[in-house]
Amino acid sequence: MTQSRHKPLWTYAGRFVLPLVLLAGAVATSIVADRLEEVDRAPSVTSSGESAELPLASVRRIPGFAVAAAETIAVDTTLAALPEDPGGSSCATVLVDGVPVVQLRDDRPLVPSFAQLLVTGHAAIELLGPDFRYTTQLLAQDLPDANGEIYAGLYFDGGGDPVLRSYEYSIGFRPVRSTRTPLEDLATAAVEAGLLQVDGDIIAIERRYDDQRVLPGAFADDGSTAIGPLTAAQVDDGFEQRAAANLGVAVPSETPAALAAQRVGDELADAGVLVFGTGRTLGDDEELPTLVLIASLDSPPLADIVFQTLAVNDATAAEMIMKELGVAAEGEGSTQAGGRAVQRVLQDQGVELSAPFRDGSGLDPFGGTTCAQLAAAADTIPDDHPTLEILPTYDLPGVYDGRFADLEIASDLRLVGGVSGDNAGLVARTVDADGQRVTVAAIANRPGGPTEEQLAYQQSLVELVDDLRSGTTLDTTALDD
Repeated sequence: MTQSRHKPLWTYAGRFVLPLVLLAGAVATSIVADRLEEVDRAPSVTSSGESAELPLASVRRIPGFAVAAAETIAVDTTLAALPEDPGGSSCATVLVDGVPVVQLRDDRPLVPSFAQLLVTGHAAIELLGPDFRYTTQLLAQDLPDANGEIYAGLYFDGGGDPVLRSYEYSIGFRPVRSTRTPLEDLATAAVEAGLLQVDGDIIAIERRYDDQRVLPGAFADDGSTAIGPLTAAQVDDGFEQRAAANLGVAVPSETPAALAAQRVGDELADAGVLVFGTGRTLGDDEELPTLVLIASLDSPPLADIVFQTLAVNDATAAEMIMKELGVAAEGEGSTQAGGRAVQRVLQDQGVELSAPFRDGSGLDPFGGTTCAQLAAAADTIPDDHPTLEILPTYDLPGVYDGRFADLEIASDLRLVGGVSGDNAGLVARTVDADGQRVTVAAIANRPGGPTEEQLAYQQSLVELVDDLRSGTTLDTTALDD
């Protein structure tokens, strides 16, 4: 008789336990996926203005929802370290690969302060090109004669160069503005062309740009100004006197083109040229005679000018650049034409502005932009665009008034912004080719100046960049074995 063999009960239990485990795992997966569904559908600001799904990190051999969960936890942990909302007229936006992770009143138009310089500088690089150079000329009705003399005066034709400056003026800044078109080199070129004596005035031609000298927001309540009087024939930012090391009140000229002509005459005299006349401006109703070239001087490349403008918050240079953008785009050297040109550049990147910017420096108290627009303007600059190469790093002494110089940030973080009067603003972006892209924009407006809480909040946004980049990238090297 054959004895029946019964298998141990535990061998049958395995048939039921495994399906139960798998079922439980599937249920848990479904629950987690459902809770993450909102994250998966978070809208993203794209260059075309359309919404896209929040991208999940591509990690081999890990389910997509698990990656999203890890990323979400990392981002939430990082953002939890931010200080409390500083309140008031302030806004903030943080984007990770174009996806908003911080949106604090980001649709409220505010005065962006020097953060707007990034937009102006980028538009200049886009429309004029990084190698563009301004040209300044000395002209006369005839070439110097055998004795080196010219008659009927010498004409100084301003080409809108925002960094045409004398040595003495340039070294008065802290930090020193080393990128300049040396005015003394123009005098030297004239001497090398045979000029020894000028019988007549030095006459400035300023017809390349319009006659709007002062923009809204140029003067603070104490009478000081960060923006010199604007003219195509500008020297030393149009200031008769510049306060040493940026302290005190500078004295802008009421006739900046005439001042420039006088400075040219002084440089010619220092170079050994006899000048029997004074500096003046060619009148609007004064006929311009046929002229020949005596000497010319080119500026440094625009890339160098824009970098310095952004690194030291050179508001006057930014306003001059705006007028040159108007010339390039519409043949009209005005701030209004320049603003329309900037608007079109942003629109081509998918960033909508309801109206053109009214200025180039961001100091106009009646202008404004939103944190969302600022962040999108920086975030949608193509990765291979030359603008990204000339954005200053966050730790330079002139960037944001040097307030971030001691921060230790591993990312290659480029930042533009600062505090001016009642307003503070910044816009920053990592430009590393690898890893996640993080873009930050923040603005604070308050009569009497931003509060310490508002400034501390802006600094905290800058400091979290490293954690946001590392928190959204998972190390998978140990998972391939």
